[in-house]
Amino acid sequence: MAKFSVSAWLPVILADFAGTPVADFEVRLIDFDPARLGDLAGLDPTVEDFIRKGVAADPYAHQLVLKVAFGRSGAMNLRDLDPAGDPEALAVEIASTLQDHVMDHLNTTWPEVTVDGRTVVLEPRLGPDGTPRWEGRGVEPCPFGQLADRLA
Repeated sequence: MAKFSVSAWLPVILADFAGTPVADFEVRLIDFDPARLGDLAGLDPTVEDFIRKGVAADPYAHQLVLKVAFGRSGAMNLRDLDPAGDPEALAVEIASTLQDHVMDHLNTTWPEVTVDGRTVVLEPRLGPDGTPRWEGRGVEPCPFGQLADRLA
């Protein structure tokens, strides 16, 4: 299930986080092209500052930023992603970041499945064929977008 861009993976990733605190977050990819400075218009000042720092470091660099905003508090996490990166590898990086946020908010591991009476925490990984999936020791891998079925 290869995707042309990481943006195409975002809804698939977010489907796996339905029913978690992430469902209430604003999760957004900001694709900034320095040739279009007008792209900064309308951005949250924190995001604009984050991008401007990247522009100061390299005024010609394309930037891809993952924004995770936590509800009404105004708190957010911004993370640089490699705009030239493989979409599937970036999807794993995004899922891992969101998994960390879920675990921070729940103060426990997530997602978990039970195998032979033991709890296994699934982790986002790239499969041997380059497909993003959830993996855990002794657990059949679960492709991105199908985690809700696995946890049901």
